[in-house]
Amino acid sequence: MSPSVARGFGPAETILLLALSAMWGLSFLFIELALRELGPLWIVAGRTATGGAVLVVLCLLRGRRMPATVRLWGHLLVLGTINNAVPWTAVAWAQQSLPSGLTALLMAIVPTSTLLVSAAIGLERITGVRLVGLLLALGGVGAIVAGDLEQPGRVVAVLAVVAATLLYASGAVYAKTFVSGALKPLPLAAGQVVSAAVVVTPIAVLFESLPPNPAALATTTVVAVSLLGALGTGLAFLVFYMLIERVGATNATMTTYLIPLVAIVAGFVVLDERLGLSALIGGTLIVAGIYLAQRGTRAGASPVPEPGVDAPADPAAEAARTPGHDGDAHDQAEHDQDEHDEETTPCRGT
Repeated sequence: MSPSVARGFGPAETILLLALSAMWGLSFLFIELALRELGPLWIVAGRTATGGAVLVVLCLLRGRRMPATVRLWGHLLVLGTINNAVPWTAVAWAQQSLPSGLTALLMAIVPTSTLLVSAAIGLERITGVRLVGLLLALGGVGAIVAGDLEQPGRVVAVLAVVAATLLYASGAVYAKTFVSGALKPLPLAAGQVVSAAVVVTPIAVLFESLPPNPAALATTTVVAVSLLGALGTGLAFLVFYMLIERVGATNATMTTYLIPLVAIVAGFVVLDERLGLSALIGGTLIVAGIYLAQRGTRAGASPVPEPGVDAPADPAAEAARTPGHDGDAHDQAEHDQDEHDEETTPCRGT
């Protein structure tokens, strides 16, 4: 696809963007519904088993080879643990205390967490505008926590979600260092999710007893876990990579702003969730902070040299750069960067 084609949104690209935002935004609703009968570990085991199977099938259908070396599978096991199994379990655990919409708002700070971790190890520079963005996002989290100080359990849940975003950021850095260029996107996502299932399932057996009998579960629970795996953990990644191919990594990160909106509306309509004033203020600060953190690099500024992958499922390193000058050379460079992002982005999800 030519650089000019990979820049804008037509009807097809808009549908892909909305579909992706819906699949990842509704994941928080599916988790909330599944928690009525299942523990967090079994929810993650179910979503990774289902999502992994979907991704493997997609690899076969699209002629993508799965990893073939023990070394690669070792790295995918690490990524599946820190980028999927642990953060997804933390999010599901936190949703036992937090509304699904509020959890989605907190998860929106992933780009700022990625920037923070990347800056701490020298992969990114924090400009003045980016610093303001980081402070706004942290202030938003603080506002949410301040509204729950009388409920220590909710405060701990908020901190668990923030910790999950930092794990995503760490996964991005790990992928930059060890997996860059070694795999195409779908095999990378499939290997990660399958590895996460291998990690979390025995832990679920150990800490949440034997697997529940699906026949004894409510239809709502079975459907929620199935959709969480098939859509939010499986098909969504194919849509995400298709979107990057068509509009570029920077434009694809518009999902960052749409996912919380989908989750809040779904929580309100289906679960009758209401967000308090502190959550609304905090959410506003978080969204403003994300925008500044992603757009806060001078046009044309050179990023810090990176050893590999540019970001987790929301490519923060690419998204943090403001599109710069017009001109064929700049467009080609941006197109090349987007192709690199599409080929090396590890699987995160929500």
